Amino acid sequence: MKAIKFNALYVLVVCLILFGGFACDSTDRYLGVYKSIEVTEEIHREIFIELMENGEGAWICCDGEVSFTWYVKNNELRINTKEGGIMVGKLKNKSFTITLPGKKKLIFVKTPLQG
Repeated sequence: MKAIKFNALYVLVVCLILFGGFACDSTDRYLGVYKSIEVTEEIHREIFIELMENGEGAWICCDGEVSFTWYVKNNELRINTKEGGIMVGKLKNKSFTITLPGKKKLIFVKTPLQG
């Protein structure tokens, strides 16, 4: 009787580990600071986006910073600002592209780790 309970418990633990590992899509690979690459005739401004743990992030431009929350769904980076704005970026390797109103595209590339 004890062997049956032990086997059932063992199977339950293995299933939880397997399903838990496959159910969660780790966002750790997206964490970091991204710098914009903008090719326009306008004045070039550096824009940075920092993706932090727990879905927190920051949009850093000029002298300001806007905090937001983020998550990844269907190979898209979804950014939700506290004011209710939503931006969607297309993920590709270590970069993503966001199209702003006016058809302006910003490409953000992950910066190397600084030590």
